[in-house]
Amino acid sequence: MFKKILLIVGVLVLMLVAVAFWLDVPRFVVGILTYGRQVREGTLLVGDPTPVVPVYELAADTPRLLEEWTGARPLVLIFGSFT
Repeated sequence: MFKKILLIVGVLVLMLVAVAFWLDVPRFVVGILTYGRQVREGTLLVGDPTPVVPVYELAADTPRLLEEWTGARPLVLIFGSFT
């Protein structure tokens, strides 16, 4: 009886691990554990040139460089996350 219960528990654990890897759970766990480590203090100051960064418009499929939008008018970037 004990061997049957142990076998059933082992199979259930194995199935749970297989589903977790199928859903890519380990990648999410690593991301949660390392969140914030890649963040560093910025060195940009007011008046510095714009960094060369590709930015996507909502209505366009291709990126434009951030420096293309800078000029005489102020530029406001709004960052968001849809999770």
